Amino acid sequence: MISQRFDKEHNILFVTNEGRVNFESMKIYFSSLKNYVSETQTLFILEDARKAKVKFSSIDLPKLSNELSKVASFYTHVYHAVIFEEQRNIAYAMMLNDGILKQNYVLKVFSDESLARDWVSQI
Repeated sequence: MISQRFDKEHNILFVTNEGRVNFESMKIYFSSLKNYVSETQTLFILEDARKAKVKFSSIDLPKLSNELSKVASFYTHVYHAVIFEEQRNIAYAMMLNDGILKQNYVLKVFSDESLARDWVSQI
């Protein structure tokens, strides 16, 4: 399950990503990031995915990177901090990041929530 809450004052999208996460749910989530264009041209995302259980293959990562590249084209900048605990999820996020074609999309992986919050709020 993926839930979102947008803080208009700080342009931060808070995302909680937990439970079984398949390819289709990630594709829908990434596509939904376009919904905040009317609110801001610089989107900050703080995603807590420590309880996410990835149920897709690394073969799907290029398609998901393509979705993020499409989303990035709607914004001037996107700064995305994601918090993981599982090593597999961290590796997938790093491979996903390598496939993003837009220079205005920055994805950073964290294992500590306070560090992720600091990074998002200091940009």
